[in-house]
Amino acid sequence: MRLLMTAGLLALPASALAINTEPAGFYAGAGISQIDFSGKAAASLKEKPDWTAVELSGGYKHSPYAGLEARIGAGSSPDLFYSSLYYRTESANETAKTYLLLGYSAAKIGTNSKDISLSGFSYGAGLGFPVGKNFNFNLEYRLLLDDSDEDVSLNALTASLDYRFSGTDLGLSGFGGAQPGSQGFYAGLGVAKLDLNIDEPSYEEDSDVGGDIDEELDGEGNIEEGGEWDPSWNAIELIGGYSHAPLATVELRLGTTDREGQGFFEQTITYFSVYYRPRVDLGKAQLYGLLGYSSLNIKSEETDEESGDVFKEDDKFSGFSYGVGGAYSITENINIGLEYRLLMRDDLELDDEEDPVDYEETWELTALSASVSYRF
Repeated sequence: MRLLMTAGLLALPASALAINTEPAGFYAGAGISQIDFSGKAAASLKEKPDWTAVELSGGYKHSPYAGLEARIGAGSSPDLFYSSLYYRTESANETAKTYLLLGYSAAKIGTNSKDISLSGFSYGAGLGFPVGKNFNFNLEYRLLLDDSDEDVSLNALTASLDYRFSGTDLGLSGFGGAQPGSQGFYAGLGVAKLDLNIDEPSYEEDSDVGGDIDEELDGEGNIEEGGEWDPSWNAIELIGGYSHAPLATVELRLGTTDREGQGFFEQTITYFSVYYRPRVDLGKAQLYGLLGYSSLNIKSEETDEESGDVFKEDDKFSGFSYGVGGAYSITENINIGLEYRLLMRDDLELDDEEDPVDYEETWELTALSASVSYRF
């Protein structure tokens, strides 16, 4: 594959490498990657995996020799999530473009026993072809990640489609123009109601437990059968972002919850999220989506009812996060909004020392939030 990519680069007309006809600006895209695992496989991996992953990308091109690009991607069986940041050089004419990527990637492989974390340098090369106004179809090959400490490398062959915003009607005139003064930095404050939904497992027939059992903690800290414990929290969020155009907005969130629990058990959650936030402006109103990644830290505290001893534990989770919302401009600079999003979803493997049958349960943390923001 490396030889094929090199041959493709050499086959391009010399003019494609010498001039550049695309203006500076933002771009975003999506693609499919075939990812191969090579190197020393961890004991928790029964066999060396390969993935078909979905990948999202976004970046800014300042000149042919100055560009920055970010990517996130995910695959399954086993679960894979990765993120990359690249310095990108690019040269193009009306026929084709070539580009080089040089950067750094981090990845997490989810296994039944323990997640595998990897990181290292990443680089590659690609060919792009215009398929319509502002659209490009790309083929590339890259070393997605090379982790020498773990003796692991991931290689990716990717086909993608990207959209160049430069010189286009980013206001989506068919859906309403961009609001005056909507570009630039903004910051805000939000309140949210977080709900944890737990999908209890079905036990195997040969399990000592037997049957399908749901458990909940009642108000006195006792375990009861026949229900579910789905706790909720009140949270406060700090919001900040930058909007270049309706389809080119990046947003960061930082949130923390109150202490919530049942009986002698309490939990507090802090979380950080980064989102790509496309929107459609409809006069003073707007509809928007959120697509990104969240990292959570859950602090648990349990008090022994008899001895009074306190046991503390920290758990960290991370994964894709997405949602939808609406906002309204009450003044030229102040917006209010309401949204619903999936903050995190994770499959947890549970071990029971008295029962040899292991099982998994799915946790989904959702957020219903209201916010107010100020555009500078």
